[in-house]
Amino acid sequence: MKPEDSGRWKFPALAKPESDGAFCYHIQRRISVWFSIRLARHIGPNTATVLDLFFGVAAAGLVLIGHWLWGVVLIQMFGIFSCVDGEIARIQGHGSKIGDFLDTLTDRVTEVLLVAAIAISLCDRVDPMSALSAGLALLGAVFMLTTSSEKFRSAWQMGYPKRKLERFFFFAGSEGRLLILSLGLVVGDLTGDSSIMLWLLWALAVAVSLNFLVRIGLVCRHFKDGERPGS
Repeated sequence: MKPEDSGRWKFPALAKPESDGAFCYHIQRRISVWFSIRLARHIGPNTATVLDLFFGVAAAGLVLIGHWLWGVVLIQMFGIFSCVDGEIARIQGHGSKIGDFLDTLTDRVTEVLLVAAIAISLCDRVDPMSALSAGLALLGAVFMLTTSSEKFRSAWQMGYPKRKLERFFFFAGSEGRLLILSLGLVVGDLTGDSSIMLWLLWALAVAVSLNFLVRIGLVCRHFKDGERPGS
């Protein structure tokens, strides 16, 4: 990318309004584009995905050993670089199926690691059985929701339009769920009341499960067999 081309990639040129959640579209994309137009001169999208995975694994590690605030910093860096790899691909015109696969895989692996790290870290602060049960409940709910999204994409050959159909479900995307978990970690660490995080895990598990059930109804209502959205 030539330096003079950077102006054309200002927000929201690199965003994905059909699938970005509200927090991702309005906040993370405004930050990620700053990194993307600079890093695109030096690295490819898959390298950015590796950096994204590094931030996610490091965040989970910090949360696991009890450094919740520093973990939150890296969670947000992970969220930003979840946008950067795709943005670099669009800037360079090097989008690929393997890149999309690795990006999605990185998001799923990181979210599993983070929820597991939170649950295990809580075992030292609250009742261990309650902490592990809450973590497993959230992981199960997230698994069902993300599986429905990926199955939609394989069936209709496009991303599930969650921003359009699920605008009231802030946590429909991983960036919304990670933001809620980040806020819980900050409040729990600053107040010293870890039970806040425990109840947040349960509340988010219930909310994501409800989102899953609503999504089934929306898909059945809006999309007929073999019909592409908007056709």
